[in-house]
Amino acid sequence: MTLTHLLVLLLVGAVVGLVAERLTNRALPYGWIGAIVAGLVGAWLMVDVLRLVIAPEVSVAGIPLISALIGAVIVLLVFSMVTGGSRFGSRSWGRR
Repeated sequence: MTLTHLLVLLLVGAVVGLVAERLTNRALPYGWIGAIVAGLVGAWLMVDVLRLVIAPEVSVAGIPLISALIGAVIVLLVFSMVTGGSRFGSRSWGRR
């Protein structure tokens, strides 16, 4: 794995994790790091564990984006259920 490939994986994980946060209106702890972890774990969960790939042609660096997004949403909702949901709240996304 090259440094470029690793950076692309982290970027895709961050984008997918942040989109999952927006869709569920919940926030993960640790900001960008939490989003990257949720995106990468969600992609791993959907592709390697459940072997469910939705729209395989829509992928970046070998990560199917739609499957990764669904997996990140699942990870985020499970995490929210385990922690009680209100511990971390939702981000304001620029609103005050």
